Amino acid sequence: MTFRSQIFLILCAITSPVIQQATAQTYELFTGYSVTRMKGETDSNRATMNGWNTSITGYPTSRFGLTADFAGFYGSAPATASVNGGTITTDGSGPLSIRQYSFMAGPQVRLLQKGRLKTSFKALFGGAYEYVPTNTYGTYSQTTFAANFGSNIDIKASKRVAIRFSPGLYLTQYGNSGTQKNFRFSVGPVFKFGEQ
Repeated sequence: MTFRSQIFLILCAITSPVIQQATAQTYELFTGYSVTRMKGETDSNRATMNGWNTSITGYPTSRFGLTADFAGFYGSAPATASVNGGTITTDGSGPLSIRQYSFMAGPQVRLLQKGRLKTSFKALFGGAYEYVPTNTYGTYSQTTFAANFGSNIDIKASKRVAIRFSPGLYLTQYGNSGTQKNFRFSVGPVFKFGEQ
């Protein structure tokens, strides 16, 4: 079974209970732009990565929800980067291209609902896959633990649409340097279904 097939099956398994719960209760679909500041094994290979973020949350009660979250980030690191205890270098053609995809799920709790403003807290756990193609040493890839602890700030634009601002602490464990604590921020529309 290929890696992509495995990822697809994992995503289906994670989202299936959320979607089933969402059909009976209220749910939210978020999609938007996301940015993260990734810390590598050394300060020399930090990278700002831009991409997309999509999540679906089903609320079995008015305050407690279950979220499945998917994101893709794209960026570049300096031509010499330390990964997995070794050094990867390019042949002088420029910086390393980096791709990272995360797939996480967990609880989300609504905290404040006042007027047009709603806030919530989420604690998501799952995995992240990093892919770094290089000209000299082939391709480096790794799948590792990931977590995201953050908040959502929703500002109502209409009955079914709000604009979401979502800052958070994004944890990954690439290479040998232990847990990397990264900042992650997403912004975009959230579509609400089944709300009163």
